[in-house]
Amino acid sequence: MCRLLALLALLLASAALAGCTAANPNTSAGGFEGEERDVAQVIDDLKGSRDPEEICSRLLTDDFAKSLEADGHDCVDEFEAVIRDVADTDMDVRDISVSGSTARAQVRQDGKSATFELERDGSSWRISSFGQPEGR
Repeated sequence: MCRLLALLALLLASAALAGCTAANPNTSAGGFEGEERDVAQVIDDLKGSRDPEEICSRLLTDDFAKSLEADGHDCVDEFEAVIRDVADTDMDVRDISVSGSTARAQVRQDGKSATFELERDGSSWRISSFGQPEGR
């Protein structure tokens, strides 16, 4: 699995909740307003999605999705592997900064943090990077 997906798996990994597929009630978007709320909603959608096709086509930029291709596997293949290994997540968006058509979101999960980067795509936001882990 490529380094970027390993980082995402690290952020998404939490105690397995056997058989639990209900939507996570812990959403971050409600704590923000305006464009910041829209950015947080993308991350809420990511943590709640069990559909790799949706993640790759709707939540990630095209360039980022293409960058995840490795060893004959595409973005969908990579996310299928991540989703198989992750039962649920309690990712929390702590801070968002928006500057024109780009945004950064500090995401925290189980004591680990990373800064996701997003880009505006028309009227919506898409993740362009999972960033680097902080505080390792």
